[in-house]
Amino acid sequence: MDEAANPTISVIIPVFNDPEGIKACLDGLKNQTWPMQNLEVIVVDNDSRPALNLYQEYPFNLRVLTCPTPGSYAARNKGAQNARCDILAFTDADCIPAPKWLQKGARALGSDSANSLVGGEVNLLTPEPVTATARYQLLTGFQQAENILNKGFSATANLFCFRDHYSTVGPFEEKLLSGGDREWCWRANQCGYELKYAGDAIVHTAPRTTLSSAIRQARRVAAGRLHLKNNKLSFSNESQVEPHRNAMESVLWILRSSGLSIKQRIQILSIASIIKLATLIELVKLRLGSNPERR
Repeated sequence: MDEAANPTISVIIPVFNDPEGIKACLDGLKNQTWPMQNLEVIVVDNDSRPALNLYQEYPFNLRVLTCPTPGSYAARNKGAQNARCDILAFTDADCIPAPKWLQKGARALGSDSANSLVGGEVNLLTPEPVTATARYQLLTGFQQAENILNKGFSATANLFCFRDHYSTVGPFEEKLLSGGDREWCWRANQCGYELKYAGDAIVHTAPRTTLSSAIRQARRVAAGRLHLKNNKLSFSNESQVEPHRNAMESVLWILRSSGLSIKQRIQILSIASIIKLATLIELVKLRLGSNPERR
């Protein structure tokens, strides 16, 4: 991309009950190397309680919208449909973009004639102290590169596309409370758009540090996978909606991981087992008619 041309970018961030996270995210955007005059940031308050209040002045154009429909994908659609710029850059309220995030993402996206989408890296920060749950999440990682290269989707924590391409593909599936990024990227592929990985377009986020929060996350992901399977939403083969490793592969992978003490391996295996059990229980409940949880 000719960086002298500097296309305009709309950054879209859904937020639900996370005022501290969105402030840290906006501070990260304030430090971008991208020209501020070519940047708008659209924060979509997804019916937070209390409602989001952002009073600080920023060097970019900040717009705050509201979306009462539950779910981050509905909020992302609201932001995308109101965006005014050439490129859409999606991230989450609990992510902090690295200073060159926009520059690297826009460069990877290419010219305005390129039939491409870009997923950047999502780097997990090491918290202090490192709890056993955080260590489990740091070990498993966000798996963004593997998801892009092997499963054909990028998490919306770090996704770039042209606004015209979003319009062609259509909105995110709002019935999904998890997995909507998978479904949208697969649908984009069916429209002829190629998903590329940009390892130098980085956002940082914190891992879950408590077992309860990790279980809630796993239950949401499991619900999203089940919904995708049941509704045959866009994927071309079953492996795209399966976990990266089955139970036995996960055990062997943890046991073979370097840099862990015996105690840490036991802790991680215990947490992995509890999360797997909670996931199986959630799938049973969903098949019996329970609704997926939002958070």
